[in-house]
Amino acid sequence: MTPQTLRGTARKDTVMSTRPVGRRGLLLGAGGVLATGLLAACGSEPSAPPAPPTGKQLAEPTPVQTTEQIEEIVPEVNAAVVAADEAKDAAKLAPRVSGSAAEFRKAVYGLIEKAPEWAEDLKVPGAGTIVPMSSVSAEFPRVAIALVEDSVQDGVPYFLAMQQKDAKSGYTAWGWAQQAVGVDMPTVPNAVVGSEALTADAEGLVMTPAQALDLYAKVLTDGDAADPDDKLAANPFQTGTHERIQAERKELNKGVEWDEAGTIRETYSVRDGELAGLRTEDGGAIVMATLMSSRKVAIKDGATMRYAEDNKYTKVIGTREFTKQYVREFGTHVALYIPSADAGGQVQPIGATQTALAASGE
Repeated sequence: MTPQTLRGTARKDTVMSTRPVGRRGLLLGAGGVLATGLLAACGSEPSAPPAPPTGKQLAEPTPVQTTEQIEEIVPEVNAAVVAADEAKDAAKLAPRVSGSAAEFRKAVYGLIEKAPEWAEDLKVPGAGTIVPMSSVSAEFPRVAIALVEDSVQDGVPYFLAMQQKDAKSGYTAWGWAQQAVGVDMPTVPNAVVGSEALTADAEGLVMTPAQALDLYAKVLTDGDAADPDDKLAANPFQTGTHERIQAERKELNKGVEWDEAGTIRETYSVRDGELAGLRTEDGGAIVMATLMSSRKVAIKDGATMRYAEDNKYTKVIGTREFTKQYVREFGTHVALYIPSADAGGQVQPIGATQTALAASGE
């Protein structure tokens, strides 16, 4: 086969790009005004629970207590991320940021050491809480999901996943997914009511959270062919991801037959151990989880791929010419809305933030 040369930069892989739709102004649960076009809410105004007695703290928290905790924790999460980013030191994320969020940040700091422009990819959830949702029970782990402001003025909000492991531990944030613009949002319970926490195998939905996440990973990997029954709704992250892959595929094989010089495929899987699920007011659920993916360019025998000097990935690898393969690793925090079994309908992805973690090639 005649060697094939690709000149120019492969399409840039980035976090899902979104633009805010006007100023905020949505309705939360049964009563509070919050922001337009984000989460919707309706219902009658519930009465607040009685104030807790003085003395020994209740073993089971009230919704108001948990909401107050969330509103205190969100600024601490923001402060920890800002401090860690300034120092490029993942140790400063503790104790408020944990799990994959801390691991992903550490990986990006490693990329920045090799190519400073990677700092542009650091996405920071803001300090202001827009909509708090939390489980309210004596059982651990306790789960909370908050829609929080972007740290950038007039930016797009993030769904922030938090967990309290046990009674001696505080809430920690393990991931944030930027809200999908142009997608209808579910109705959430008023903060004084609280939400039912859901496990991966929770029933009463059009599919369990585990099944919905598995379907999303398959569709991101194989496209709509992996969803013949059309159970997953269209979403910006899926569309943008597939557009970038196809554009890069076209560049890889410029001037030759389709896939003659190289193939490209990104494979997604659901990361075990990270799931936050809360029941919405309509009986559905908001679920957050972490997906891992590997995007591999397999180069055909005799072909050579060359990328531009300003390519951030090749700066990390240390070479911009490949004859065998070129691989990029990503982690993505996602948020899905799963309708109730009674209501029916499609699973709707409502947020995603993808982070580049590593690159290699030969």
